[in-house]
Amino acid sequence: MSKEISVLLPGSFFEDGFNNKLDYLANKNIKNIYLFDHSINPSDEKKSMYSIKKGLSVIHENTNYSFNLGVCVLNINVRKIDALFSEYINPMLEIKNFRLGLGTGDNRYEENRIKYSNNLDYIINDLINKYTFSIDGNNLFIGGTSQKKIDLIKKYSVGVNQWFGDEKKLISIYENIDKNKPTLGRLSHCQNIQKINENPFTIFEQILVLKDSNIKNFYSQIDMILL
Repeated sequence: MSKEISVLLPGSFFEDGFNNKLDYLANKNIKNIYLFDHSINPSDEKKSMYSIKKGLSVIHENTNYSFNLGVCVLNINVRKIDALFSEYINPMLEIKNFRLGLGTGDNRYEENRIKYSNNLDYIINDLINKYTFSIDGNNLFIGGTSQKKIDLIKKYSVGVNQWFGDEKKLISIYENIDKNKPTLGRLSHCQNIQKINENPFTIFEQILVLKDSNIKNFYSQIDMILL
């Protein structure tokens, strides 16, 4: 497979031989790594869940790797606005070519975690005024395809991530954005690994969601992506 491959790391990734896993990803030419922003493991609440700041730090500070890093997506409503910027967004955007996804949370994984009502429009506008975003540099995208978020995508020309489902909504968004304005982020689609070859000609970034597993099964998942 010649196109760039992106993966989303499972919650317990850093618990069992993570250096070997990172080596395997690097040797298999995986270019882009995203991390979750959850307090509990989305696949099984009894399993461990990494801290997004610690996970990014572990990978970024290891000079053996040259992955593009990102977060899919950072929940803006679980932290006070000052802490959101000073402890998360600003340090993340110091990482070269960082792919920053912003989300507002959902009831499925975050019901007891939503504490604030931070304004996504305000945050995006502030970021665009402070930082430079582009397809080839730091990226900015929104998680979710509700009408309110689609309006923001059109307003600011940021990217969007869709969580599973088919590509019809993404195609509609792509067809209705202003192609004359510079795009500040990618249009991406999170998918199960089994879906990797269903649409080989997609124009969207495919982010393959890895499952929690032992090292042997982790290797098998990566090999499946590369078939």
